[in-house]
Amino acid sequence: MNLSATQLRQLGSVIYYAAVALMINSFAQFAIQVWPLKLSELNWRVGAAGLLMDALLGTVLPLVLFTFAAFMNNDRRLLQVLRWAAIVIGVLTIALLLSFALDSVQIRAQLPQNVKGNFIKVAARASLIGILLASLFIWTGLTMGKVLKSQGTVRTAGTAGTAPAQEGMLLVGSREPARPALRAVDGSDTKTDGRKDNTSAVQLDA
Repeated sequence: MNLSATQLRQLGSVIYYAAVALMINSFAQFAIQVWPLKLSELNWRVGAAGLLMDALLGTVLPLVLFTFAAFMNNDRRLLQVLRWAAIVIGVLTIALLLSFALDSVQIRAQLPQNVKGNFIKVAARASLIGILLASLFIWTGLTMGKVLKSQGTVRTAGTAGTAPAQEGMLLVGSREPARPALRAVDGSDTKTDGRKDNTSAVQLDA
């Protein structure tokens, strides 16, 4: 199925909209659960950190959709933005993990003995999600950077002498050089032309 550039842009717009809707839903739920802010309370900070990691987990699918649509539309500028956003989010997730670990150690010492087991399980799950998210975001950003660098200046595949692709554009697939259309030559036309030439020659000799 071949899609025109206009159709690809329209399909990309739908994918962008879906990605934004999913991201807004994740962070809206997070904001509702942690409001009002109580940064000075240890229990609130630990709970908010765990909820934030769940919200970041919900951004993985929107990030994939954004990246797919940007590659499909050859939107190099958006890919650069997504690349740096992924790296920054990964670094911030590492910082969040460190803060969560420190707060968890403090709150664990204050919990009753019969509750510590459940708290350790919840904290371990949140820490595992954070580690996976941090590595995923940073890995995604670095991989996108390598892809963009390798396709900084792309020439179309084909025979020598083919004009290069536009600077800063990603090339998907290959283009074949246009071939001249060949017209079938009818035998009767050739014979008629030959007769005309012979007739003209006889008239000149006469």
